[in-house]
Amino acid sequence: MPSLDYNEIAPEFDRRYALYEYPGIRKGLLEFVSDHDRVRVLEVGCGTGKWLSLLASAGCEIAGIEPSDQMLALARARVNGDLREGAAEALPWSDAWFDCIIYINALHHFADPVRALQESFRVLRPGGRLLSVGLDPHQRTGRWYIYEYFPAALVADLARFPSCEQRTSWFRNAGFDEIVVQVVEHLQFMLPFDQAVQDGVLERSFTSQLGLLSAEQYAAGMQRIHEAAQENEAFRLEVDLDLYSTVVRKPV
Repeated sequence: MPSLDYNEIAPEFDRRYALYEYPGIRKGLLEFVSDHDRVRVLEVGCGTGKWLSLLASAGCEIAGIEPSDQMLALARARVNGDLREGAAEALPWSDAWFDCIIYINALHHFADPVRALQESFRVLRPGGRLLSVGLDPHQRTGRWYIYEYFPAALVADLARFPSCEQRTSWFRNAGFDEIVVQVVEHLQFMLPFDQAVQDGVLERSFTSQLGLLSAEQYAAGMQRIHEAAQENEAFRLEVDLDLYSTVVRKPV
């Protein structure tokens, strides 16, 4: 399976936020940092700085780390903070430096999630908390056109996304406690085929699920969609997905 080059897709990455505002994640993040007047928060895998910008506007002292220099350049243009290029497995900050840490759609991208969690535990102060948000295809009950028409994407996601049980085990083994998992965002809408093409949601750069497919797998899925659209004038691409938050605490 090919790897995804976030330097190449960086200029188009924020298109997803123009199409959907993710109010559940927004609300969850603001509630997560609301216990402090001036929280020092780190986003691991900060991307283009979308969520750090929100937290900065809420009065947080922000820091971020991102392996893609092009994504990081966009983040630095968007928000002022301690933004560094690097990996989740080797955080360049001192022990107990942060009050809160966030991973937004990032955990499944880490090369070594166990090591990354150990590093986050190290730089988090005692009593500090970590919030991770992401898909869990192991608990999928709705529908998503990506999985429906590109079945190889579901196979890949079942391998690269940890289940709730796996996440809980990782966090607990890293030393965290008070683990709470819940749905933070329910995505539910339908897109006419023409609108999907116009919005670019079928382009390989739109989501990692499509970007990681082989050329043959992607072409086969697009053929299925074209055939379905030709057979039914009322054809829609359906999204009915949950995003889960996992909140944990470093013991005092």
